[in-house]
Amino acid sequence: MKKLIFPLLLITAILERTLFDLGPNFEFITTALILSAFYLGKKQSLLLIFLILLVSDFIIGNTNIFVFTWSGFLIPALFVSNILKKIKLNKIILGTGLGISSNIFFYLWTNFGVWVLDSWGMYPNTIQGLLQSYINGIPFLKYQLVSTLLLLPVTFVIFETIKIIAIQSKSRKTLSTTLKTEFIN
Repeated sequence: MKKLIFPLLLITAILERTLFDLGPNFEFITTALILSAFYLGKKQSLLLIFLILLVSDFIIGNTNIFVFTWSGFLIPALFVSNILKKIKLNKIILGTGLGISSNIFFYLWTNFGVWVLDSWGMYPNTIQGLLQSYINGIPFLKYQLVSTLLLLPVTFVIFETIKIIAIQSKSRKTLSTTLKTEFIN
């Protein structure tokens, strides 16, 4: 199953970000980040998120804000695996909590980036301008939270179901082989 997770998450996230865009900040990257941290570990999770962003931004383009958007996903990828090792909770609950935390970090970080870089001249370089950037970013946060709350638990259930089926299938094969060996001898 582990061999399939990386390419499955990579392809799904790239397709969602490029061809099947469901709206501003309704995204699968957070789901891919959390699932890869659970099932593959920190290095694979970082590589996966990097490749998703690289390939999809190559296709759809980006602006100088990419420094903040990329790090907005890569920084949580650095920490999620470590948190998973320390906190023992139900995977779906913990994963969803980490997904929501990642969304909030992304929101705070990227809106700060919009304010700092402000190449569009939208916000004054003041605390009030920063606050306005955060206020204007709330609809994007809402969509990102909704996507995480919908996609992450559903995908966890799918992955765990596949994992259980694979384990049961392997157990049946082992039992079948053992029974055949016992009856032949």
